[in-house]
Amino acid sequence: MTLEPAAADFVPEDAGLVEVTARFVVNREDLALLERVLTRNAELRETIPAQSTMDGAPMTPHLRILVAARQIVSPDGTHVRLTRLEFDLLLFLARNPGRVHHRNTLLAAVWDFSSEPRTRTVDVHVRRIRNKLGPELDLITTVRGVGYRLDQPDRLHIIKD
Repeated sequence: MTLEPAAADFVPEDAGLVEVTARFVVNREDLALLERVLTRNAELRETIPAQSTMDGAPMTPHLRILVAARQIVSPDGTHVRLTRLEFDLLLFLARNPGRVHHRNTLLAAVWDFSSEPRTRTVDVHVRRIRNKLGPELDLITTVRGVGYRLDQPDRLHIIKD
């Protein structure tokens, strides 16, 4: 870890200061350097809280999508068994979070349907994904009359390799 002083490190006396709280996860070797950088100004030294340590391992996302292995891993480390199309649907929504996707768009992207069939296929697959993930991982939102949206993208992590 390298931290070099920049022009922003030298704040004029009359500048309005804003308190920023941050959490850093660093190895022990870099901790001393980070503390020196953060406590460079003697007047601010008292306002910086003492070093805190994290309990246990760093936080991990609630759900991991392993693309190469085509697997879903829940927060407790168990594998969630999804069919090929359920996996592809969840992956598509995870790669495009926060947007409402019309059922026909999902049919074209996941099932490669080029026409607009009247089918409940998407609805059935979303319901199955929800059942398999459980109520604590309620990530997919139904937008009535339109389609589906994946909310809370920070609760999952896509791992490509």
